[in-house]
Amino acid sequence: MCGQTDKKKLTMRPLHTHYDNLKVARNAPPEVIRAAYKTLCHKFHPDRHGGSASSTQTFQLITAAYEVLSDAERRQQHDAWIARAESQHTKTPAEKTIRPWNGLERRRLPWPVSSSPKTDRHGRMRITAAVAALWASVALVGTMLFLIYQS
Repeated sequence: MCGQTDKKKLTMRPLHTHYDNLKVARNAPPEVIRAAYKTLCHKFHPDRHGGSASSTQTFQLITAAYEVLSDAERRQQHDAWIARAESQHTKTPAEKTIRPWNGLERRRLPWPVSSSPKTDRHGRMRITAAVAALWASVALVGTMLFLIYQS
């Protein structure tokens, strides 16, 4: 049981709040929050990005964050939630957060990849133009010898 809580503590993600969505400090005044909201709305508005799904989702996150932080009562509730969450999950900054793999992102290799010009970043052999020309000439010479000795 004790090992489970340690593992759970290592896999905990840092707390993501509406302040992070708007990229403002937690003690920011309403004027700064409004200015950040307007700036991010202009940057991520779906009409500026052809209605892409990612910009729409980002725009909705920004709008939801502003709705909470612009209302004084809802902002107090959000700050109380942050305080409760941080008091439950205190951790030292030296701890490394381990995120579970979601299957969409690429994992970094646990060993250093060779920086040799003969291999690519995954360690596979890379065929250069010179190597391809050499193999083509070997194949051509082999075919010519075959035809000469066949007759």
